[in-house]
Amino acid sequence: MKRVISFVVVILVVAGIIGATTPLFKDIRLGLDLKGGFEILYQATPTTQGEAVTRESLIQTAKSLEQRANALGTSEPEITTEGTDRIRLRIAGVTDEATVRQTMKEPAELTFRSMSGCSTDTSSQQSSDKSSSTEKSSNTTSKSSGSADSKSNSDSNTVTTQSAESTPAVEVTPSTGAATSSATSDTYANEDPLKVYCKVELQGDDFKENGASVVYNQLNQPEITIQVKDASKFAEITKRLINQPLAIFLNDTLLSAPVVRAELTGGTASISGDYTTQEAQQLKDQINLGALPLKLTEVYSQSVGASLGQQSLTDTLRAGIAASIVILLFMVLVYRVPGLISGFCIIVYIWLTLMIFIAGDFTLTLPGIAAFILGVGMAVDANIITFERIKDEIINGKSIQSAFKSGSRSSFGTVMDAQLTTIIAAAVMFGLGTGAVRGFALVLIFNIIVSIASNLFFSRYLLSLLVKGRLINKPEYFGVKESERNAL
Repeated sequence: MKRVISFVVVILVVAGIIGATTPLFKDIRLGLDLKGGFEILYQATPTTQGEAVTRESLIQTAKSLEQRANALGTSEPEITTEGTDRIRLRIAGVTDEATVRQTMKEPAELTFRSMSGCSTDTSSQQSSDKSSSTEKSSNTTSKSSGSADSKSNSDSNTVTTQSAESTPAVEVTPSTGAATSSATSDTYANEDPLKVYCKVELQGDDFKENGASVVYNQLNQPEITIQVKDASKFAEITKRLINQPLAIFLNDTLLSAPVVRAELTGGTASISGDYTTQEAQQLKDQINLGALPLKLTEVYSQSVGASLGQQSLTDTLRAGIAASIVILLFMVLVYRVPGLISGFCIIVYIWLTLMIFIAGDFTLTLPGIAAFILGVGMAVDANIITFERIKDEIINGKSIQSAFKSGSRSSFGTVMDAQLTTIIAAAVMFGLGTGAVRGFALVLIFNIIVSIASNLFFSRYLLSLLVKGRLINKPEYFGVKESERNAL
């Protein structure tokens, strides 16, 4: 009786959890082929002859594409690297494909600019007691900082005091660690930064690839170190611009405008200031991004309209639901009570799989749905193999409990072998495939894992409660007629 009560409690608890969490299904992210949008496959090649496409440069370029896609106002673009020189970009909800193409393919342009020769050149007016402010970029958008409080009788090594709403001032120090003080003057805070800093002193190809890094000074404050290829050129620039700002731009967006305080002859400098670790990492990534010698060539693209994507989702779901109903009816008609348990476990399997999509923030695509429906079929196969073995034992004259034990034991190895070989095949597809093939393989792998848990162990557990509780003690409950049994 206890086993029967346990069976009822388990069924009610699991059914209650499924019913309570069903509203979460609306939070599943839909892929490009279901929601509509734009997909482009790029091939990366060096812009400088003799350079090579490295893994690091490919990853940084992918980050650049993600930043540009976010700037277009798209929601959660999907950007993945493929092989050694390809990047796939998926953007949902795109309405202007021409703008996306133009914006995405341009390489990230890093420039260091000065005010020399500009209409706003104030190099003769630079003094150690002037006010300073800094503009930093967050998510590659420039934000104008508030005006700094004027320094009065303070040491030159002290970072300028800022108001609560302002961005902290930035310092530039030589690589030897000598400290410097104030940052860019706020005299032209309301003017176009490109006009204020009109002269390009250094470009992205002047810097070593991945030459920017984050280090920590003696006070455990983060600093960004940068390395250039031509130390003599950098020395000439820094000597000429002592006590003048050398602004850092990425794609015409001002990242920072530190002041040069010493001639830097070693080809290395550090940018320091009141940075948080996250801000320092972001600036480092942006500088490395602009130093990449890569250009992007469009290899393949496709556009999916929102209405077409919705229609694909609707048709696929209808087909999947119809197939699942037919499968459940077949299981009940052929295997009776075990078939009912199998149907409940398949519902649990579907629920677990969808919850994994939600918890892992995975994107559901048409290939994913195909793998999902295939997983339902494989889950049914696992139950059919088990139930057939049990039926064979009953037909051979064994009791219900004895047939359940021996049938479950003999079928376990067969089911696991079939599931493991499919996982191996899916793993090969994931390792060698690209794009939708990898997505299909990944969904199939964790579908099989969920299927083993729900349709192998959980279904046998429920069935064992009924068998050991003697609630199902007749061959008819397993779809076996008494006339089919052989006497031992």
